[in-house]
Amino acid sequence: MVSIDPSETTQSIEAFNNAAGIEEPLPTVLDSAEIVQEFGVSALETTVILDRDGEEIYRDATVSDPDTLRAELESVL
Repeated sequence: MVSIDPSETTQSIEAFNNAAGIEEPLPTVLDSAEIVQEFGVSALETTVILDRDGEEIYRDATVSDPDTLRAELESVL
C-alpha cells in the first residue's frame, strides 16, 4: 500500500490492512505531490490498485468497503 496522505502513519496503514484482512504488501508512506499528479488523485479517499505490470485495475474516489478491496487485491495477487 502506498499512502500519499501526509497524516497517514505506518500504524494507521497497518490497522487498515488488519481490518481489511490484508497481510501483504507491507505499508509504505509517501508524501509527494508528484504521486498525486501521476495518478490523477483529486479526492482524499481515492484508492487505486495496480496489477503486477503497473496497470490500473481499480479506482474508487470514495471509501472502499473491505470486501471490495479484498476481492480486487486477490485478483492481482
